[in-house]
Amino acid sequence: MPLPSAPEANPDVTDITLLSSGLSLSSHARSVSHSTTASASELLLLDQEPANDMAFQSPRKILKNFVLLAVAFSANHGAVTGCIGLASNRFGTETKLGADLGTWQTGTLYLTYSLSAVTGAPYLVQRLGSRNGILAGLVTYCIYVTAFLIASLVPDETKWPVTILGAAIGGIGGGMLWTAQGKYFVSVSAAYAYSARISTPAATSYLGGLFAFFYLYEEVLMKVLVSVIIESESDSDDSNAWLVVFTAYTVISMLACLGVLQCYKFPLEIDPSPDDSSLCFRFTSATRILFADRKMKYMVPLNAAFGAASGFTIAFVSGQVVHASGKDEFIGALTAVPPAVAAILSLALGRIGQRTGKGPILIAGNLAFAAFAGAFLLSPGLNKGWAYLILVYSLMGFGRATFESTLRATFADFFSHDTDGAFANIVLQSGLSSSLAFFLFPHITCSGGESASEYCVEFQDGTWHDVFALALIVIVLSVVAVLCYLRASVLFREEQEDPNSNINAANGSSSRYTRLNLNDAAA
Repeated sequence: MPLPSAPEANPDVTDITLLSSGLSLSSHARSVSHSTTASASELLLLDQEPANDMAFQSPRKILKNFVLLAVAFSANHGAVTGCIGLASNRFGTETKLGADLGTWQTGTLYLTYSLSAVTGAPYLVQRLGSRNGILAGLVTYCIYVTAFLIASLVPDETKWPVTILGAAIGGIGGGMLWTAQGKYFVSVSAAYAYSARISTPAATSYLGGLFAFFYLYEEVLMKVLVSVIIESESDSDDSNAWLVVFTAYTVISMLACLGVLQCYKFPLEIDPSPDDSSLCFRFTSATRILFADRKMKYMVPLNAAFGAASGFTIAFVSGQVVHASGKDEFIGALTAVPPAVAAILSLALGRIGQRTGKGPILIAGNLAFAAFAGAFLLSPGLNKGWAYLILVYSLMGFGRATFESTLRATFADFFSHDTDGAFANIVLQSGLSSSLAFFLFPHITCSGGESASEYCVEFQDGTWHDVFALALIVIVLSVVAVLCYLRASVLFREEQEDPNSNINAANGSSSRYTRLNLNDAAA
């Protein structure tokens, strides 16, 4: 599938100041006619030069660097998501404390992922820099993937400490990884907007869709790889096939780290103000913006809906429905459907968002999450056919496309005054909701079996669970997310009309966030 062309530059806009990443330039705006160019309200005209050298590169060179980062990042993360998708399916029969090993492992991953966002991920990213923060996060993800390889070689009882420890380490690094990715994304978007002479929202929409395409497309490749390897090793022992799968994932995740080393590093410039440079202050960046910025609390349901839908997909659909439907050998291909659909849509949504705005896309994505879970209310039971499985996985893919591209770009727009804290909040909110889903869903049980209710179904471990309650949680969160987003967008428009309200409502101190984000950090 060809990549979309970049938004057109407007020659009448000579210089654009992008406060979100610290590009402050002298400029004069004449008539702005193209839909993707910056309006007067989006420009901050200051007599300064761009804050980093990337802004002086050509748009093509900036894109080349961004694509390299996206490809390397996505290869590593594709191996991780491949393992996540296989966790409950591969470890579904090994149960302790009311849940299988796969559920415990994935829940631990998301729990430590969330905690890292409130225990220093933004601070560490500022010290390491976004490029090296990404690299450090990818290295910890290598440990998570390697834990699957080790678990395939050791006895059953040893699998528990190996996989849980690997998940805990991977989760901690994952929080830093996505915080760093968000910071890098905003910095590159700002440089690209200046170089291509387009507006900030146009740049974030385009690059967000581009990143999501590679991120999701490579996840598809990693998951299809499972089916290919298993099919090629069909004549050998089943354990050997999975050993090959996890060996391949481990090697790929490590090689991806080398690619990130070739990407651009932004220079270091950290605000030295003594009142807000303390370790405690920087460690609490995520929680501070959560309570200080009046928009942030309305963004929580958007992340929570995705987290709950992800938990429902992995723990229930991939972990139970696929098995009960007799399609375990196709688990790789089936779990590749959501990222495949999302990869295709992410490019289109990035272009559509430049014309319609991001709101309609986010609303449609959450309605897709609701429809995905609602399908199991309309058709109870576990044994499903191909058409049904492809449909529900596709609905999940539609919703995920809006999360991976549009929602992240929306955070970049809504919280440009503190991108570190904003992207750490995505980690915190989506990770915590996912971990709650993984730990809570196995304990939503029912009694009486099928005779009590058609929504009472038996899982692999012999326990009975209430699918109606599981699906209803996802549906309610998705509907609430739409309503909350509408409120957040109203607040954002009010802040755009009165810029001082954004500063006062969000931080309580004016220039600190601007100065902290003028430059990214480097090692």
